[in-house]
Amino acid sequence: MTSCGACASLLMSVQERTREIGLMKAMGMSGRKVYALFSTEAVFIGFLGSAIGAGVAIVIGSVISQVLSRRLLSGLPGLHLLEFSPVSILVIILLVMLIAFLAGTLPARRAARQNPIDALGYE
Repeated sequence: MTSCGACASLLMSVQERTREIGLMKAMGMSGRKVYALFSTEAVFIGFLGSAIGAGVAIVIGSVISQVLSRRLLSGLPGLHLLEFSPVSILVIILLVMLIAFLAGTLPARRAARQNPIDALGYE
């Protein structure tokens, strides 16, 4: 699943949990705490998704690079088809975490501002 697909999934998940947000507020949880809960969840999901994706990309890219440099391109010694910069991987992970944060918290903030009774009746 691409990062945009994961964020769209996260956005739909929050929208579907409007009743849950209403229940939290009806039981006395403040809007700020609801926002913090969904923010933390969104950032964590973004981190896990991007870290796992980056790890899989590094492993698959390294294997493909090794296979091609040993077989098809063996006449070119020292060739590295794919190199992964730790800085670029970190930037990608942080960017995905930011997108996940926005996708998870914007609808949560909107739902947290609703009247708990209205949110409980949301379908």
